[in-house]
Amino acid sequence: MKIKLLILQLEAVTGDIDKNIQKAEMLLANSACPYSDIIVLPELWTVGWDCENFNKYSEELYTSRTFNYLKKLAKQYNSNIIGGSSILRKNGEKDRNTCIILDREGNLVNTYDKFHLFSHRGQSEGQYLEEGKSPLIVNTDVGKIGISICYDIRFPELFRLYAFNGADIIINMAAWPKSYIDEYITLAKARAIENQIFFISSCLTGKINESFYFSGNSCILDYKGRIISKLEEEESALYCEIDTDDMKQYRVQMPILKDTKQKYELTEK
Repeated sequence: MKIKLLILQLEAVTGDIDKNIQKAEMLLANSACPYSDIIVLPELWTVGWDCENFNKYSEELYTSRTFNYLKKLAKQYNSNIIGGSSILRKNGEKDRNTCIILDREGNLVNTYDKFHLFSHRGQSEGQYLEEGKSPLIVNTDVGKIGISICYDIRFPELFRLYAFNGADIIINMAAWPKSYIDEYITLAKARAIENQIFFISSCLTGKINESFYFSGNSCILDYKGRIISKLEEEESALYCEIDTDDMKQYRVQMPILKDTKQKYELTEK
């Protein structure tokens, strides 16, 4: 199946949801093909990376500006929406770093709460947010998609789970630091190769403070880990078409997933 993808890469205005929605609108209006099968936005594109103020930016899911904007987007462009992430509350629970997924008609398909929170190198995401409870594969009209957010990329077990459960595409939405971009690209290639799967990345770009820049470099990798389309650090929309039939044929020729053991144990001597 041929699938049209549109990836947004932007520089978030910290704490200003309305301005960031305007940025997304402009990127879509200027993109080559907004009427794609899937539109993907970056992690925390609505508020930026600002751990100490996450709880101040929190919204309730169904009444949030983010949800209502993404709903309009899905209908306007007849696209499945993988809505990056924002800080949301659900049913009065603690705030989470949450991705909203909508179908082409703007119906809520599901939400994914970031499974691994990043609280290292001077950052404190886990101090202000609650981690997700479960991985998530969503069924869309163009295939099964495994959802992940930023730091999740470092945990291969998550992506192996997606591959074993029939995912056609893995999406990772990130607010990744520029100083570690080589690690991100290497990890993205590894996740694609070891699971024989398309890997889609949507990252924030731009400056947060005098010492912290986001990486940009949103990209689309094929099931052999080859970068088939990529941005640098500009604010832009990245369009690409992929073919999952090619991927499935390759899996027959090189049956790595089939040859993987269900359990690996050490035998002590």
